Amino acid sequence: MKPVLDDHELQSGVWKKLQAYLEDELAERRAYNDSSSLNEVETAVVRGEINRLKKLLRLGTANKTT
Repeated sequence: MKPVLDDHELQSGVWKKLQAYLEDELAERRAYNDSSSLNEVETAVVRGEINRLKKLLRLGTANKTT
């Protein structure tokens, strides 16, 4: 079962702080991946970190229908 945050949780200060932190980390990882001369293994690690950050950020949109 995938975790889902309800509307109250999405409006909480904790989620907003966590979301801001995750977005900052994601931007840093993306910039590092784009600007560094990484080998294949290092690139894979950074891409894995980016993927994990994006998955965590999707908790904020999991219960929204589009």
